[in-house]
Amino acid sequence: MARGIPALRPSQQILAAAVLGISVLLASFGYDQWRHYREEVVEAERNVSSAAAVLAAHTARTFDAAQRALRAVARVHEDALRNGYAAATSHRLLKAIHGGSPVFRSIGWVDAEGNRKVSSLFADPPPLNVADQEQFRALRDRPDEGRALYVPAPVRSQILDAWIVSVSLRLDDPDGGFNGIAGGVVDLDYFARVFRSIALGEHDVVTLFRADGVILAREPLDASLLGTSLAGRPFMTDVVRRAPNGVFRTLGLSDKAKRIVGYAVDPDSGFIVTVAARNDEVLEPFWSDFALAGTRTGLIVLAIGWGAWLLVRQTRRREQLASELRFNEARFRDFAASSGDWFWETDAEHRIVWVSDTVEVATGVPAKWHYGRTRLELIAPEAMPAERWEEHLADLGERRSFRDFEYLRRGPTGDRWIRISGVPVFDEEGRFEGYRGSGRDVTELRRAEQRLRDAVESLPATFLLFDAEDRLIYTNGNAGRAAPELAEVDRVGDRFETILRRSLETGALRDAAADPEAWFEWRLERHRAAEGSTLVRVGDRVVDIIERPTSEGGIIVLRFDVTDREMALAAAEAARAAADEANRAKSEFLSSMSHELRTPLNAIIGFGQILQLDREGRLSAEQRQYSEHVVRSGEHLLSLVNEVLDLAGVEAGRLRLSLEPVPVDSVLREAIKTMQPVAQKAGIDLGLVGSVAVPDVQADAQRLRQILLNLLSNAIKYNRADGSVTVAVEASEDGCVRISVTDTGRGISAEQLAHLFVPFQRLGAEFTHIEGTGIGLALSKRLIEAMEGRIGASSQPGRGSTFWIEVPVAASAAPRPPLEASRDASPLAAAGGYSVLYVEDNPLNVSLMDYLLETLPAVTMYAAPSGEIGLDLARAQRPDVIVLDLNLPGMGGFEVLERLRRDPETAGIPVIALTASAMPSDVKRGLAAGFFRYLAKPLKFDEFLSCIDDALSRRSAAAGPG
Repeated sequence: MARGIPALRPSQQILAAAVLGISVLLASFGYDQWRHYREEVVEAERNVSSAAAVLAAHTARTFDAAQRALRAVARVHEDALRNGYAAATSHRLLKAIHGGSPVFRSIGWVDAEGNRKVSSLFADPPPLNVADQEQFRALRDRPDEGRALYVPAPVRSQILDAWIVSVSLRLDDPDGGFNGIAGGVVDLDYFARVFRSIALGEHDVVTLFRADGVILAREPLDASLLGTSLAGRPFMTDVVRRAPNGVFRTLGLSDKAKRIVGYAVDPDSGFIVTVAARNDEVLEPFWSDFALAGTRTGLIVLAIGWGAWLLVRQTRRREQLASELRFNEARFRDFAASSGDWFWETDAEHRIVWVSDTVEVATGVPAKWHYGRTRLELIAPEAMPAERWEEHLADLGERRSFRDFEYLRRGPTGDRWIRISGVPVFDEEGRFEGYRGSGRDVTELRRAEQRLRDAVESLPATFLLFDAEDRLIYTNGNAGRAAPELAEVDRVGDRFETILRRSLETGALRDAAADPEAWFEWRLERHRAAEGSTLVRVGDRVVDIIERPTSEGGIIVLRFDVTDREMALAAAEAARAAADEANRAKSEFLSSMSHELRTPLNAIIGFGQILQLDREGRLSAEQRQYSEHVVRSGEHLLSLVNEVLDLAGVEAGRLRLSLEPVPVDSVLREAIKTMQPVAQKAGIDLGLVGSVAVPDVQADAQRLRQILLNLLSNAIKYNRADGSVTVAVEASEDGCVRISVTDTGRGISAEQLAHLFVPFQRLGAEFTHIEGTGIGLALSKRLIEAMEGRIGASSQPGRGSTFWIEVPVAASAAPRPPLEASRDASPLAAAGGYSVLYVEDNPLNVSLMDYLLETLPAVTMYAAPSGEIGLDLARAQRPDVIVLDLNLPGMGGFEVLERLRRDPETAGIPVIALTASAMPSDVKRGLAAGFFRYLAKPLKFDEFLSCIDDALSRRSAAAGPG
């Protein structure tokens, strides 16, 4: 079904009527003005067309008279030739003819050579030759032109100081040959006077054209246009050819103004006359009338519009008031229907006369049940404080407004708690008519408050609520639970400051004993800040006080008895301190063990290396083998010490890693190169399988190299004779690089795999000749996991094992510069020619150093058994390098270093620490103190010479050339 057109409001009807009336008025005005405009245009066209026709006819008559006059001149010319008239006779005759033709200024004739012979102006005319003029040439060269009057283009006469047209007729001799021309000078001012005689507009233009379009005359005069031709213009090519007379529109030749042009063509002579009137002049009366009529019409439209606007405004104001009234009524109904509240009204006797339907939704009791009842009939006064009920009755008696009055209502659906607010209503004369207000069912709110109260009462803490004025307005029944000593100080209605002062008077606040007033100010400031928690000792208890602000500006205070918690924290702190002490003892033990083991190992390995050198060749093969066993056993014991220290450091959390992008290829090939001699000696084929085209990994390069060396060492040690060890690398899908080391040894059982990474577990290898500590794999596992990697193994007994590690790929693997080729080891140190001061209290170590340095050419060694002697020797001998033990009798190594640095004479000598203190903390402290290098015993000769080489290089660079 199609929807109907909505009805227009009264304001819209008024507006539509006004628009319609104005539209009709404007349409009528427009039609009248258009008709008037057409009349003016048609009248102008008729005027210019008539004027052009009149002027064309007059022009034709004028030139006919001129032609007749010239024919009379031609007859006089014939008579003069035939009868031999004297010049004076011919002059008198021409003058008579001239007097009868007002169009000419003068008449006469010229001979066949163009010389003037006779003139109406002069009896004896001055010489004049016109052979070069247009009309002479035209009549001489074209005999047919002589039968009609020839009209040339106008020229400016210097003699007459005017524009003239010389009209001419051809003169023939008896044989028909050219014998000159008879001509007359026409003053164009004649045509101007004739054109001006036509009553036209101020800017109208009259133009006379020759038949070929040449302009002969124009009024008003425009000398630039006289003689010009319009032969190619549409006026000549189209307009004139269509009709001999008519009207057309164009732009003016001079002023380019829009014009209405009337034209007429003389059918005999072909002369064309145009009369051009300007549009603005033609329509000036129309525009004047249009302005006057438009003003009248505009005033009428304005009056209609103003009146309509006033009516519409007034009507719309009424409509808006009516719409607002309807909207407010609808909004009130919507609010009443959607709100949980309801609205009510009573009469002067307080009987309920109206209740909104929402009351049934809220309470389950229909609205009509309330009608005619007073609130006194509904209320249960015994369920509320008497003073509150009496206050409400006083408000009703005094006709005062009331707000949030709560009462227990008896009803058919049971008792409900109701909260109402109301205002008195008076008539215009001030008589009381009753109350209007709103109501709300707060039964559930009352129940929620009771549940909250029960929850607060059941808290295992003291609950205190202070209002915005910091007065205690509520407390639960646990006032003495957290602090029995304060059970009587919390009194409702007191300010917190009063309660705090009363608490001080009990003497139970142990924290306030030293300075009660200072503690009072501190505690009051903490309370006002109402943030965080405060620990207070009350008697033999510890109370945690938590304070938080409320949205209304008050403060909630909770007191918890945390005595047990604090005791547990104290016990935990004591346990932590004990654990720290145990760790310190463990570190001291490991440091002492490292020092005590490295000192004899320094002599064992050092002298074993000296025996291996066998500079004089005195050792037998068996003795050299014994020395190798001594060195290898010492190095094994040293590796055991290092691994124990590393493992202890990892377990103690002292491991420091430098994680950075590490190229797998270079680290892996370096590890294989390091272990290649060991593999060859054991008869094991060690090699890399496949490509190492994998991304860089995020790892500590030194620790990664340590893990790889451990895996390769195990694969070689636990392999079979003529076995092989293969290394493979691949990138996994989970963003890691896996490095696998596979051997062809005896393998590991599934039961043994479960204990593979347990420290000091060798899985039965301790009963074989294979050396090992059982720490390497456990340390490798902790190191790889510290780098967020993984380690694992798989094995088949009798066929071999595969150990693998997975290292995360670096987030951004920047290209690394290629590794420099290894240089010859220690060229400066091996060349000799320098001095070394060795400060060491152990004679064996001094002997070892002396023997080693004797192998080098021209090296002088000074030995000092104490720090004091070492300082004296350093000042006296100025050695190139100082090697310093740290554990010296009397003055320690760090003090010796400090004095060397303070003394200008020794400050520039590089000092190398050589000590058995090899804990990471020791190394870090030594480098921080300013040692050039920090070497741990046992002494490694190659490493020591490399260090000496670096020290000599630095000293040479500092000394400079020369």
